[in-house]
Amino acid sequence: MRSMTGFGRAQLERGGYQAVAEARALNQRFFELKLSLPRGWGEYEAEVRKLVQDVVSRGRVEVFVRCVALKPPSSRLQVNDGLAASYVAELRRMGKRLGLDGGVGVEALLQRPEIFHVIEEERDDRAGAALAMTALGRALKALEAERVREGAGLKRDFEARLKTIAQAAPRIEKLAAAARAAIRATFESRVRELLGDLPVNEKRLYEEASSAAQHGDISEEITRLKVHLQALKAAIGRGGPIGKSIEFLLQEINREVNTMGSKSQNAALSQITIEIKGEVEKMREQVQNVE
Repeated sequence: MRSMTGFGRAQLERGGYQAVAEARALNQRFFELKLSLPRGWGEYEAEVRKLVQDVVSRGRVEVFVRCVALKPPSSRLQVNDGLAASYVAELRRMGKRLGLDGGVGVEALLQRPEIFHVIEEERDDRAGAALAMTALGRALKALEAERVREGAGLKRDFEARLKTIAQAAPRIEKLAAAARAAIRATFESRVRELLGDLPVNEKRLYEEASSAAQHGDISEEITRLKVHLQALKAAIGRGGPIGKSIEFLLQEINREVNTMGSKSQNAALSQITIEIKGEVEKMREQVQNVE
């Protein structure tokens, strides 16, 4: 059993890159993935989605990945020699034509930014992406560990409440049998009292009394309750996503207990059904956090 909530984070530095990955899982009936990835990571989105879905099958998952280079990219200076030569030639020509003294110095060329260009070398970011994917894998592993830890606590709680309900079933059976006998005896006594000295058809009286007792009979509900409790015990012990199965079984258990309560004409039996409904309701709240 795994919880639907958890958080995992990992940070790695290698090969001139730093990668940070975070994964947060929240309660939600169906699967939803929200991604916050580095710019230009469109080609990795499908891979990221698969990594997440290999770990989480139900709930809302928020994934954040950042990858930065720890050093600036390599760069080189490119000089436009032809343009520089043209500037020098034209400046000398103008100097001669205008009768200016002095030669053309480097300072004159430094004032022309179009002659000089700083070019950044293209960087292969595949190494950074690989590091980020490794960080994401570790973050998801940490997320899974937390979900398993929380799930173990939920499982213990479910097992304890299931045990409480299962222990109540024999008490319900005993009280239900006593209630049927009491209803039948009360019916017979009342009929005899009403008839007084008139002759009584014993067979017909027994049939009518038994029929009256059947209105409060919950034997079928008890049988179905036991079946649902066995199925719930098996579901809790299974691996994988089991939240929806448990939710369905709890609905069925709640339905049977409600029927028992509505049929009950015994105060002790009514009290037990109220206690069971309390346990079931707590489990229905808890199952909202089970994957």
